[in-house]
Amino acid sequence: MNSLKRSQMSVCHSYSKCESILGLFFLNLFGIVFSQCGGSTQSLTANQAIQYFTSVGYNNGAGTYSSNIDCQWIIDSGVANYKVIVYLKNYNIACSGDNINIYDGNNISGTVLKSNVCGTGTSDNFVTSTGQYLTLRFTSDAVNQSVGFEAAYFSATDLSGTGCTAEQTLTPTTSAQYVTSPSFPSLYDVSSNCRWVLTVPAGRVQVEIVYSDIESSANCAFDSLEIYDGDYVCENTKLAAFCARFPNGATGSYVSNGTSFLLKFKSDGSVSYTGYLIKYTQVEEDVSVNPVTSSDDQLMLGIGIGCACGATGALLLVFVVTFFKSKCRSPKIVSPRVKTVEPMNGGPHMRTPSVNGSVDSSDSVTHSRNGFIRRPLTTSRRSSMVDGKSNGFLP
Repeated sequence: MNSLKRSQMSVCHSYSKCESILGLFFLNLFGIVFSQCGGSTQSLTANQAIQYFTSVGYNNGAGTYSSNIDCQWIIDSGVANYKVIVYLKNYNIACSGDNINIYDGNNISGTVLKSNVCGTGTSDNFVTSTGQYLTLRFTSDAVNQSVGFEAAYFSATDLSGTGCTAEQTLTPTTSAQYVTSPSFPSLYDVSSNCRWVLTVPAGRVQVEIVYSDIESSANCAFDSLEIYDGDYVCENTKLAAFCARFPNGATGSYVSNGTSFLLKFKSDGSVSYTGYLIKYTQVEEDVSVNPVTSSDDQLMLGIGIGCACGATGALLLVFVVTFFKSKCRSPKIVSPRVKTVEPMNGGPHMRTPSVNGSVDSSDSVTHSRNGFIRRPLTTSRRSSMVDGKSNGFLP
């Protein structure tokens, strides 16, 4: 009898363990559903990096959400004067009774910013709060479930400074700082002409395009964001020009060759979008870069190697290096490279030097096919040549 009781107690104890394990398993499996879709809400904290969240069961667009759910997300910008930006990147929601609603504030009693979103879509679904909080609610009925949605979110404020009234100089540090399009995250101003010079006393400048939503056009003819390697606008130093809508807008990082970057933003007089958010920092010099030696250093190196190998080798090496140095330094009858430098208050200005580096309006200079300089003959010189000998030599 006692053995039977012990056996029953052992079995009951085993069942208790099994039930606990199964209970924990199902809680872990469906806990996200209960926390977001069981009457409570999930809180998200935004920052200036783009983050993402999805409906339950989204599974990278290959899943299905459940029936009869009520899910809510409250997004906090983290700072009182920062706003929340939400973008419905992808969604596929049955319209029979399922939808997304987005509210201004931290509850569903706030102003509706976007209502009854359903069907499929991937663009023109930006929503910006007026304050620190934004709430997104997703509900479904008992029939016709679909895939769900993926949303991007971040926080931002207007950090354009004075760069759209006059060229503004900013000093990057090792701590991240940000610059934005004018009026960000609202639509940027039309007819904008903005410039920021990012310069450090030592090291280099790194910029990262966190977010970009600019009107698309061929060759960025309408609106554009441009990055120049240096502290002035010049076609020879332009690294890139960007003009595309989010999420196809430009992202990525750039490091200056020197101590400065220049950012230029322009817009035409019609269509505008939300603009861009750029992070900039100061970075150290790249110690892995090999120093470039001058030709004189190479000459001295050649002499040293030649002495080590013998007098004959030294003389030969010096002769070769000297020969090539003379060739490299010989004057060439070509014009120097002309740069188009664009001032902020006007269009491009072209300065075209002549062969000798200055503009000569009194006597034109051309190149003949054999490479010699040929000047036009004056009347006196032409008459002298006519009186000369037939072999072409003048007396």
